[in-house]
Amino acid sequence: MTFDDITGDRKLWAVHFEGEDDNEFYKVFNNWADVVWLRTFFKENIDDLNAYFKITDIKEAISDTIEDSERLRYIIMDISPETDLSKIFRPLDNNQASDVMLQKEKARLKRKYGHSSWLRLYAIKLIQGNYI
Repeated sequence: MTFDDITGDRKLWAVHFEGEDDNEFYKVFNNWADVVWLRTFFKENIDDLNAYFKITDIKEAISDTIEDSERLRYIIMDISPETDLSKIFRPLDNNQASDVMLQKEKARLKRKYGHSSWLRLYAIKLIQGNYI
């Protein structure tokens, strides 16, 4: 296992498993853009999609996922070097108030309309502003 510097400034890292073509960051975004992969995923999880988001149309779920993933990737990849990633990654526990090293964090997209986004990126905070 190695770690890839995603943002080029050593602030965001992704696990790259031996024998894999891509790291986990790129793999998740590739899956979220792959219509065939998404169709299979949503068919297997249609009950959860309906229960939590009241969506029964797999085409709508695919379209929303692709749109949300493009926005989330743009936000993460288009940050300036002085940007603090802690503005993107928030504590996994919504009730966590203090800053803790090696804290589990999540990045999620806020949607302006319709259902909330189901996409999340999870990370571990190494030090303030640096994540893996």
